[in-house]
Amino acid sequence: MEEHAPRFNLSIVSSDVEVGGARLSAEYALSDEEIAIAHWWVLINCEEVKYWKELHLSFPEVDGDLEYHNMTFANYFRTWMDMIKSDDNPNWSHELLLLAMQPQRARVYPTCTVNVVKFVSEERDNRRRTQNSGVMAKGHGLDYYGVLHSVVELVYAEGMKVHLFKCRWFDTGAQSMKMDQYSNLSVNTATSAYEDDPFVFATTVKQVFYLDDLVKGDAWKIANIVHPRNIYRAATLGLTIPGPEADAYQEPNAVGIHDVATVRDNNVKHGRVLRIRDEDSTFIDVDPNEETNDDSDDELRHRLPDINSDTEEDSSDDSDYEP
Repeated sequence: MEEHAPRFNLSIVSSDVEVGGARLSAEYALSDEEIAIAHWWVLINCEEVKYWKELHLSFPEVDGDLEYHNMTFANYFRTWMDMIKSDDNPNWSHELLLLAMQPQRARVYPTCTVNVVKFVSEERDNRRRTQNSGVMAKGHGLDYYGVLHSVVELVYAEGMKVHLFKCRWFDTGAQSMKMDQYSNLSVNTATSAYEDDPFVFATTVKQVFYLDDLVKGDAWKIANIVHPRNIYRAATLGLTIPGPEADAYQEPNAVGIHDVATVRDNNVKHGRVLRIRDEDSTFIDVDPNEETNDDSDDELRHRLPDINSDTEEDSSDDSDYEP
């Protein structure tokens, strides 16, 4: 059997992801609201949950209303998984039941290796001579460029882990991204956007090197997407996978990418507003303390307990940071 074979049969659980480095301090820990948002983002973007999303959208009270769908789906999904686990439903699985119960804890790390490509958080990258924090995520007709803030490991029941990147995205407006006659994309790294939509699956991100734009200068950087070639699983070749702290040669780090405080000041100064990345999912506010009533099985299909209800033992006290 191949090493590190996935124990859980879900598309969002990958054996190609390996977190590294000492756990980040409590300063980087996700708040309860951020954990709820990250969990919602995982549900909305999980392929195996698609059937249940479409079913929920077909309800008369939902009637395709995406805002109402996003606000209520997580609760419906959890109750459905609890209610039909003995019905032999082909769209039910034990992994989906674990996923529906929300994360038991969320850990944050500074580094991550995804299929032997190493990513490093912006804060740690700034102290090195190499650059591994640049990221790019594909949207619908638009690519999103940014830097890695931290690696998030959502731990569900039975140790099922889902890995996300929490990113700081640059503005994608026409004034912040420009293409020259040689198809070189230059990005203004002194801008930011989508601050309320920072998460992306670690396995869907491409690595980017930001090189100084000698023409525009200042905070403008040329985005150079990394295209790894001839990458194979080490276990398949009978090789030993190097530790996550092992540094490979990289191009020198492009200097001058502004920190978060400077970016926020620039946004306020120039009157920029926050936007949400244009993906299948639409960001909504998640109230983890919202309560609903439990009346009958029929009503439970339309009125569900809150996502944070204590239906089983919860270890949220240690969800942010463990020394």
